[in-house]
Amino acid sequence: MKASFLIVSLLFSTKLFAYTLNIVTELFPTYQYLDADGKLAGPTVSKVTSVLVDANIQFNLSVQPWHIAYNAVQRDSDTCIFSIGRNNEREDMFSWLFPVAEFSSSFYALKSRKIKLDVLEDALKYRTAVIRNNFSHQYLKENGFTEQSQLVVISSFNNVLDILKTRKKQLDLVVLGDAQVKAASKNSTLLAELEPILPIQNINNKLYFACNKRVPEYVTDKIKRTFKTLSQQSLLNR
Repeated sequence: MKASFLIVSLLFSTKLFAYTLNIVTELFPTYQYLDADGKLAGPTVSKVTSVLVDANIQFNLSVQPWHIAYNAVQRDSDTCIFSIGRNNEREDMFSWLFPVAEFSSSFYALKSRKIKLDVLEDALKYRTAVIRNNFSHQYLKENGFTEQSQLVVISSFNNVLDILKTRKKQLDLVVLGDAQVKAASKNSTLLAELEPILPIQNINNKLYFACNKRVPEYVTDKIKRTFKTLSQQSLLNR
């Protein structure tokens, strides 16, 4: 009996060790960013890698634009993603393993435009930039915003600030993470010209590590157990 149990244990350990996860993420200061040496760093990176290493899970980590990372985790059976917001549209699409951070988002406008919003519905009068399939895009669609009237859907925010300034008839607002703006405005004079005019409220404000539902259950269970253990030992937030 002991021998049989040992064989099963060894087979399980070998199976787990042989499995490699592909982890995708985006650059999202201050949660995950490139440090002075060009290496991916940040509190979410530390949390995710700590859990996976302690769980003895092999993994490859790559940085992609959001829309590529989001498509990959939906498509590929061995793929997980962070940091991803959790909402109604996504709830049944992924396995939600553990939270990695909290976040807040707001509508931003150029200070020179003097745009004022009191409630979410006020933004229906304006054109707002959102990244395709990111949290704010899906949230605003759930609340009556359409791509035909209010939303300008883009693949990244690389040029959106220039568009805000130079093409005022095409774009009025942008939804950004507050921590992201605070970090980036230190090195961007244009970003410093933005002001938050309305926080997005009544949302789940946690970011998660989530996986394609076809990632084997023995892998996801191991990761969740390890996260729980490390959290109880207070080893993830130092």
